[in-house]
Amino acid sequence: MCLRCTANSSEMFLLRSLLTTSTSVLSSPHYNASMSTTHSQVIDAINVRISNRIFSPDLIEEGILRQLMQHMDAMSVISGIRMTFVENHPELFERIVRERGEFVGAAHVIVLSGPKDDLLALEKAGFYGERLILSATLMGLATSWVDHSIDLELASSLAGIPSDEIAYACLTVGYFEDQEHVLQLSYEARAQLQATHRGGQNMSALGGVTPESPSWYASAIEAVTKAPFPAHMQPVRFLLSDDATSMRAFIDLDFSLGTTRDYLILGIDKLHAQIGAGSDENNPTAGQWQWGNGGIFRTK
Repeated sequence: MCLRCTANSSEMFLLRSLLTTSTSVLSSPHYNASMSTTHSQVIDAINVRISNRIFSPDLIEEGILRQLMQHMDAMSVISGIRMTFVENHPELFERIVRERGEFVGAAHVIVLSGPKDDLLALEKAGFYGERLILSATLMGLATSWVDHSIDLELASSLAGIPSDEIAYACLTVGYFEDQEHVLQLSYEARAQLQATHRGGQNMSALGGVTPESPSWYASAIEAVTKAPFPAHMQPVRFLLSDDATSMRAFIDLDFSLGTTRDYLILGIDKLHAQIGAGSDENNPTAGQWQWGNGGIFRTK
């Protein structure tokens, strides 16, 4: 099965509401089955999300898949990035399973595609693709970003990507190999599992965080340390303004992974920083990013 959403900006405001209508299976301090997705739940998703490497080959249950598709369609419309769900094609992962023993059981992906040589589209794919990852996490799904480790040409063909677009990356979605066990874990246990899985990143290296940094900025950079790409694959750095009211995100060419990955990660990290800034218990700080390398997050 292959479902496609074609971006249409005139529908943006109608679909924004979809982003606040899903419920979470995550057992966290902020979860209530009757709640819509809140900012607190999204930061909980950041705290437990891991890049999963072993999946169950089972098909995603119809109700959960419908909810995932609603979120995917909304993110596609808001971002202008084509997002296409491709179901039950384990052959996409044959090479990485054979060569690295990773993504065993994986069979379902969301293909993110857009115009060729469009840095803004790449950044938006990272930002909104990661937001979809966090939504899937709250639904109890296992996820991971994947790019050239799988057959992107085959993924593009299966997704029916137009000839004037390219696939930027894919989101692997499905169930954990031990799904029942994972969902029975407490929020605290899953957060600890992530901390062990990630190994941590240096907040000072990423954003120059010191004991004197404002708490909203420290919270923002802490959220970035929990983004999908580990420290040795992190080209993005952050800089706090002199008056401590804004921050800038930029690609450090000394740590570049190539244009595509750099701009995908720029979008991913900006999302994490924005969510982190708004989650600070002492001074929750709302703001909005400028797109682009060197873009500024200005507090409202």
